[in-house]
Amino acid sequence: MAGTLNFSKLFSYREQLSRSSVWGHHFLFLNLILSSVIGFVYFYAAPDTGSFLGFFYLLCSWLGQMCFLTFVVYLLLLFPLSFIGSYRAYRPLCVVIAVLGDAVLLFDVKLYLAAKVHISAPVFSLMFKDLDFYTGLNYNFMYIAIPVVIALQLLFARLSTRELYKTRRNYFPAVFGTLALLAFVASHSLSAWADASGYRQITAARNVYPAHYPLTARSFLQSHGWASDGGRADQSDHSYTYPLSEITVGEITPRSVVFIFFDGLSYADLSTANTPELMRLKADYMSFENHYLPYDDENDNFFAATFGLPAQYREPLLERRTYPVTLEQMYRSEYSVKAFSDESEIDSARSGLHRSVRSVNYTQASSDEEVFEKAAAALTQESAQPRSFAASLLLNGLGQEMPDKKRAQRLRALDRALGDFIGALKDSGVLDKTWVFITSSEGSPSLLSEGSVFSRDCSHVPLIVIRPDGQSRGVSVSSITSHFDLAPSVGAEILGITTPASEYSLGEDIFANLRDREFIATVHKNDLILIGQRSVSIYKKNGNAYIESDGTQKPISPNLEQLIEALRQLNRFTN
Repeated sequence: MAGTLNFSKLFSYREQLSRSSVWGHHFLFLNLILSSVIGFVYFYAAPDTGSFLGFFYLLCSWLGQMCFLTFVVYLLLLFPLSFIGSYRAYRPLCVVIAVLGDAVLLFDVKLYLAAKVHISAPVFSLMFKDLDFYTGLNYNFMYIAIPVVIALQLLFARLSTRELYKTRRNYFPAVFGTLALLAFVASHSLSAWADASGYRQITAARNVYPAHYPLTARSFLQSHGWASDGGRADQSDHSYTYPLSEITVGEITPRSVVFIFFDGLSYADLSTANTPELMRLKADYMSFENHYLPYDDENDNFFAATFGLPAQYREPLLERRTYPVTLEQMYRSEYSVKAFSDESEIDSARSGLHRSVRSVNYTQASSDEEVFEKAAAALTQESAQPRSFAASLLLNGLGQEMPDKKRAQRLRALDRALGDFIGALKDSGVLDKTWVFITSSEGSPSLLSEGSVFSRDCSHVPLIVIRPDGQSRGVSVSSITSHFDLAPSVGAEILGITTPASEYSLGEDIFANLRDREFIATVHKNDLILIGQRSVSIYKKNGNAYIESDGTQKPISPNLEQLIEALRQLNRFTN
C-alpha cells in the first residue's frame, strides 16, 4: 500500500533549520511593519510635547520601540523554535505566537487610550481588586481585530514562504531594519540628554510606548502632568467632560435639604463642655467619624462639596458657567435654593457657586447667631409652600485665630445657636421632611501643623446627618469619607439620581453600602496626597514618598498601584 509522500523527510536537520531561519527573518520583517502600524496609535494619543524636539523624540521612539519589541519576541521565542528542526511545524507555531503578541498589543493600545497606563502587574491587580475600575474600556472591537490579525499573519506566512524561492535580492527589509535601529538609538540618546538637562518635553513622554522605560512613581507622575520642574503642570490646556454621561432620575419623593458649614470647626473641637448640642446630635443621629476635608482652602472644599470634584476643575467649570449636577436637578424639580452667610464681604470665588446659578435667594446677616435666626424664620415660612427647598448656612465665626478661652466661648455660643435652630425646625415640623448635614469647609486654625503638607487633625471635621425618615438613628460610621461624597449622596438619596456617582463625582453615596476605602486622593500644590484611615501618604514631584504624622516624615516605597488609582480618580473628567 502506497504511503503519503512527506517532503519534510527529504531534507536534513541542517536544511530544515536553514529554511526555518530564512523564513523566520522574512516573517519578522512583515511583523515589524504590522507592529509599527498598530503602535502608531500610541503616537497619535501621546500628549502634545509643545516642541519640535519632543515631536521628533516621539516619532523616533515609535518606530524604534515597536520594532524593538517585535524583535525581542522573535529573539526569545521564534528564533529558538527554529531549532526543533521541522520547517513544517515551525511555521504554524510562529503564526500562533504572532497572533497572541498582536492581541496583547491591541489590549495595551486600548488600555492606554482609556487610562494612559500600560499592561503591568499593578494595573492588573487594581482592575481585579476594584470591579468599578473606570477606564471606559470596550473590547468589542477585538471580535473584528483578531480575525483580521489572523488573516494577516496567515498572509505573512505565505508571503515569507514565497520569498524562499526568489532569486532576486530584496533590499527593503535591510533599509527598514537600519532605519528602525537608528530611530531606537536616537530616541535613547535624546532621552539621556533630556535627563541630564531637565528637558521635560521629552522626559514626560518616555512612558508613551509599552516597555519603553520602567514605570516608576516619578515617571508616572510626570506622564500624567502632576510633576514638573516648575511645580504642578498647568491644567488650563485640558478639556473636561462633566458629567461623563446623561443624568437619569428615578421615581422619588423630593425632600428638602439644609447644609450647615461651621468654618473653623474640627472634629477635635467637639466636647461635652463646649459643644453639648453637637455631641447630642452626634449621638442621636448619624455621625461619620472619619470625615476629612480634601483641601486646606475653604473655597476648594466648598467646591468639592457642591460639585463632588477636585479643585483642579473649579476655575474651568465656573468660567464656563457649568452648574453642579445636583443643583441642576434641584431646579428641574423646582426647588427653592437659598444661601445664608454671616460675612460682610463674600469671596467671589466662593459665592460664585451660588451666584452663577439661576434664581438663588442670597441672605446676609451680621453674625452667626443672626444667620441661624434668619434661616429658621425663612425655612419655616418656606415649608408652607408645596415645593422643596435647599439651603446652605455659611458660618465663619470660628475661622479666625483667637485665644483658647475666647474660642471656647465662641464654640458654646454657636452650639447654643445651633440647638435653637434645630429646635425651631423641629417645632415647626420642618425637620420631619428635611435632611440636615452639619459639617465644616475649613478646619480649626489652632490645629494647623507647622511644616506639614497636610494637617490631618485640622482637616478631620465632623459630619452629622439628620434624616427625615427616622432611619439611621444613633449610627456611627467609621469608614473614611470626604466632601467629595456630599454631592453624590444628595443626588442619590434626595434627588433620586440613578446615574452612577462615578459619572459626575469622585465620591459615592455614603448611605448605600459605603465601601471601606483605602484612601482619599487629593492634591496640595504639586504634591499628591493620599488620606488613609490611619495615615497620610505624600508623593512629591520627584516620585519620592513618605508618611506624614505630627510634622514628622517617614520615607516609604512608592506604591504604583495606589498612584494609578489616585490619578485615575483625579483625572477622570479630563479629556
